Amino acid sequence: MRKFTLVSMIMALCILFSCSLVQAQEMRTIAVDGSSTIKVAPNKATVSISITNSAKNSKEAANKNAAVMNKIQSALLGLTITEENIQTTNYSLYPIYDAKSNSREITGYSVTNEISVNINNIALVGIVIDTAINSGASNVDSIEFGLKDSQQYKEKALREAILDAKRKAEVVASTLGKNIVNVVSVNTNNTYIETRNMNNAMYMKSSADMSASSPVQEGEINVRSNVSVVFEMN
Repeated sequence: MRKFTLVSMIMALCILFSCSLVQAQEMRTIAVDGSSTIKVAPNKATVSISITNSAKNSKEAANKNAAVMNKIQSALLGLTITEENIQTTNYSLYPIYDAKSNSREITGYSVTNEISVNINNIALVGIVIDTAINSGASNVDSIEFGLKDSQQYKEKALREAILDAKRKAEVVASTLGKNIVNVVSVNTNNTYIETRNMNNAMYMKSSADMSASSPVQEGEINVRSNVSVVFEMN
């Protein structure tokens, strides 16, 4: 009796496994990639500004640099730029050697101080640049445009990428006389924001091409998303 019961159980498992195998073999899938790019006007910017001074001794060079930096920061604060949005990103002091002599004689010292200014109002970018230069800044090293509320744009790009994948799958399925009936798997490969940067060379070129003192054109930022989706069809 026990032997019969054991054989029956084994047969039942075999039948169940066979049915599952048939179902798996009958499943028809299609794998597609979806992508999207949305363009958004930036609503924030970071401007990198540097000051370089030199003097015969290191203390004098540092003091000259500090005086200019204090003047720039005070002027920026007058533009409603808050202190936490002004950060020092680099500070260096190094000797200047006599280029005409092989004795490595020190003829002075140079100090460079670089700050980044976070701007939450795009309309102020040109004004910040003008203010810094008029207050003694030596150079505008770069301008980076970005988005304050980036998550909502990432989600929008992701939704559009998924819809793109669905459209592709439906085209393939209908062409083959099939229908999309389910989603087997989804891989949200990457969703990212391409920040827009203007380095010093780009800024100087723009300055030469335009009559305005601070030619800043923020343009648009690309938000991209890519997905891979496997659909079931019958």
